[in-house]
Amino acid sequence: MNIPANTKSYTRQLTRNKWFRVGVILLAFIALMQFARFIPWPWYISINETKSLPYKVFLVVRNRQPELGDYIDFWPPENQFYSGISFIKQIVAGPQDIVTCRNREILIDNNVSAIAKTHSLDGRQLHLGPCGQIPKGHYYVLATHRDSFDSRYREIGYVPFEAVRGVAFPLF
Repeated sequence: MNIPANTKSYTRQLTRNKWFRVGVILLAFIALMQFARFIPWPWYISINETKSLPYKVFLVVRNRQPELGDYIDFWPPENQFYSGISFIKQIVAGPQDIVTCRNREILIDNNVSAIAKTHSLDGRQLHLGPCGQIPKGHYYVLATHRDSFDSRYREIGYVPFEAVRGVAFPLF
């Protein structure tokens, strides 16, 4: 079967146009990524690099009011263990709720929710976090892992609303 010469030429031109369009789209995407840091996106991806939670990757939505049971991405206070990174933990109690400390056991609604360790994995002393009624404008956060660094320790304490970056939804 013979294909007329002009058909081959037309096919080559369509192929070239297709790759030209792919190239333009790729360059536009690269340019967008360069300027993306200046755009206030309503969401972002956050990666949990510790064993504190069973999930590693979260979609974090900004400007959403967190509720009891939600995961939140927040800035912890300056401490000797971590600096310059955000944390993702689960809200287990909110304003006006009562957190009871019995020795190193943390009770919420009279149920043991966590146990506070005396020393970190590298041997540094950990101080028992706040107990009592959670003040307005604050959350009490925990993670499921026994070595999680969260509100059970004074170094983190109650998380103020202003420190919350967004509500985190586990992806995997």
